[in-house]
Amino acid sequence: MKLSFYALLFLLFFPFGCTKKDKVVQQVNQIGNNMKIIPENPGSKDEIRLIVYDDCTYNTLSKNNRTGNTIDIEKQFNSMMKWPCFMKNDTILIGELPPGTYNVNYTLIDISQQTPQNITYSNTFQLKVSM
Repeated sequence: MKLSFYALLFLLFFPFGCTKKDKVVQQVNQIGNNMKIIPENPGSKDEIRLIVYDDCTYNTLSKNNRTGNTIDIEKQFNSMMKWPCFMKNDTILIGELPPGTYNVNYTLIDISQQTPQNITYSNTFQLKVSM
């Protein structure tokens, strides 16, 4: 009787004792759920890149301009083409920037004439570049 009682206790409490509670850690320079700036703490001598995770292969870069402290990045696609979306990670080169704080505007646009609203996704974030 004692053996089965201890076996029952073991089976009831073992799964709870062995589960690991993971902490939620937010990555540095993570923008939303699908973008990240690398390097994490860019300096003025670093080649800065924007990584877009899980981007469709048919989304094409149409604009990557810097005017003063504003960086406009635009990608576009045509939903009327009905292409399948194969996911990939895309790297967009921003380049070396002087020290300062920059506003980055990322926009994904559907260029189809059949859509009532062309902007599919838009995100604005700040990028700080140190000396």
